Amino acid sequence: MSHVYDLHTHSTASDGAFSPELLVEKASAVGINTLALTDHDTVSGLVAAQNASRKHNVTLINGIELSCLWNNKTIHVVGLNIKADSKTIIDATIHLNHLREERAIKIGEKLRKVGIDNAYENAKRIAAGGTVTRQHFSTFLIENGNAKNQTEVFKRYLVNNKPGYASVEWPSLEETIAQINAAGGVSVIAHPLRYKLTATKLRNLIKEFKGFDGRAIEVITGHNQSTEIQLATGYAKRYGVAASVGSDFHNGNTPWSQLGKLAKLPQGLTPVWELW
Repeated sequence: MSHVYDLHTHSTASDGAFSPELLVEKASAVGINTLALTDHDTVSGLVAAQNASRKHNVTLINGIELSCLWNNKTIHVVGLNIKADSKTIIDATIHLNHLREERAIKIGEKLRKVGIDNAYENAKRIAAGGTVTRQHFSTFLIENGNAKNQTEVFKRYLVNNKPGYASVEWPSLEETIAQINAAGGVSVIAHPLRYKLTATKLRNLIKEFKGFDGRAIEVITGHNQSTEIQLATGYAKRYGVAASVGSDFHNGNTPWSQLGKLAKLPQGLTPVWELW
């Protein structure tokens, strides 16, 4: 049986639309047989996903997506094949969720100042006990009629210099990789071409990442056009890092981020799954 991988997905444990069980079921239905659940800053969905994976004949890779700072820029690092009960990871998630909660309160206050009341309370309601993220604020702002879609929400409210933006002092890149390594996992730079870094800065990021014992970058993502795949392939080869594939699936509403639609990994790269 050939392996079909998707190593970057989200569930209701963070800001995805589907429960861990339903995510696994939907992945299986479109032919994915090796799936990583990589919720933002939490491992709370992994037990349910593992249970569902046995029912649907899917190999479930324990994962997480951690936020960190590099050169004052927020970077996301996916940890794959982690031990979900690692004390290091659990301690990290507690700290990160505290930071997220502080940010959510700040965003709510800022939106109130521009006449949008109860944004924090509504984002928390939408999160339904999961980690509160900007995605939950986005859902509320669309519901509330402040914007038509997610792209418009972020542009008008939730990015730097907009009324609902609040910065966070995430842990450093070095610390984040060390946490993933301590949990027996493999660190992967998520969607490296989406940070709007210059070519020089992106090269520096990958070099430093590798120097801190980071192991892979996402070469295939939901966003990738063929030119981007070529670019990411070049970076992986140049810096001797492995290559990962991940849709960054959240809800199926965005055409570029669907389950079962990822391109094949180009030849000549070390697939990340060979590292475990």
